[in-house]
Amino acid sequence: MSGPAQNIHNIYDPLWEHDACGIGAVVNLKGTPSHATVDSALKIVEKLEHRAGKDAAGETGDGVGLMIQVPHKLMVKTASAEGIALGGPRDYGVGMFFFPQSEHLRAQAMKLFEVVTRKEGLEFLAWRKVPVNPDAVGQKARDCMPAIWQCFIKKPAKVSKGIDFDRKLYIVRRVFEQASNGTYVPSLSSRTIVYKGMFLVHDLRLFYTDLQDPDYESAIGMVHSR
Repeated sequence: MSGPAQNIHNIYDPLWEHDACGIGAVVNLKGTPSHATVDSALKIVEKLEHRAGKDAAGETGDGVGLMIQVPHKLMVKTASAEGIALGGPRDYGVGMFFFPQSEHLRAQAMKLFEVVTRKEGLEFLAWRKVPVNPDAVGQKARDCMPAIWQCFIKKPAKVSKGIDFDRKLYIVRRVFEQASNGTYVPSLSSRTIVYKGMFLVHDLRLFYTDLQDPDYESAIGMVHSR
């Protein structure tokens, strides 16, 4: 082979290959949320074991995560059980928090977040302890596991759904992160939510029992293994 075709043939060189993270996505083109989409996204990340690091014991991963739409049906169900009315889709924001295990430090961080939320002109609704199964992960992950909670924030009537509301939630998140010590916020949005941790790829759905609930529905699912 000679000429331009030769140059095209030589664009790829196996010496350029390096290990890299694994990513994947599932999208319902009609925008219809379903649990099947969540399940399909989890199946993708479970096939990415060759793109995921793990400890010498093979029990704890470098990191696995899933970003999906806020599951309105599930959130309404859990909030209603606590006597809280969320309204319609995108009428509220959901935050995911990794708090310190210390009850005292966690209470301080929660109070600080509530203060920041109200100072930014938003209405804090409630906290929700995320149901998890620690036995699904390795010992190293259990030893450093944070206290995992979610919160609900109401959208003001004068603020438009979508990007306008999410901008305000972003400000709340950044102000809190700069003032807080020891708390990590994976997501705070009216549109999407992140579930993640130091798991093996098969542990993600086992650790977060939300992901096994048929009412957990989304039209998109993006996964990442590190």
